[in-house]
Amino acid sequence: MHIYKFTLFFMLFFVLTGCDNANQKDQKALLKTNCDPNQHCIYKTGVKVWLSDKNITPETPFSIYLDLPAHLKIDNAKLESITMYMGFIPQKFTKEATIYKSDTMVGICSEQNMLWQLVLNLSNIQTGESITHFYNFYVTY
Repeated sequence: MHIYKFTLFFMLFFVLTGCDNANQKDQKALLKTNCDPNQHCIYKTGVKVWLSDKNITPETPFSIYLDLPAHLKIDNAKLESITMYMGFIPQKFTKEATIYKSDTMVGICSEQNMLWQLVLNLSNIQTGESITHFYNFYVTY
């Protein structure tokens, strides 16, 4: 009986600290950008990022849009889950008129409210300077 109580306490401790740690990771990621999650964002570099819908749900297609100044180009982009490690999802943006678009989807998880982050790596065509922008959004169900 003693070992059962110890095991139960041990499991409860890790579940509670794991949830708390996820919240700390979310807060840390949100500090990387001056934009509110799921909202249209304009960075100091002139880069604009927004979603096709402000309410994203897992396993449902959505689009990410970019409007870039002419002197910037996309080197690569990926989605990472911040709340819980789920690997990353490479993003391929295609140009439609003056706007770039990536059609994508994220998987479902045990957490009903997951923070995801677009990591957008750009470079300045004129100077060769590398620029990274982070765009955060929540996926809920």
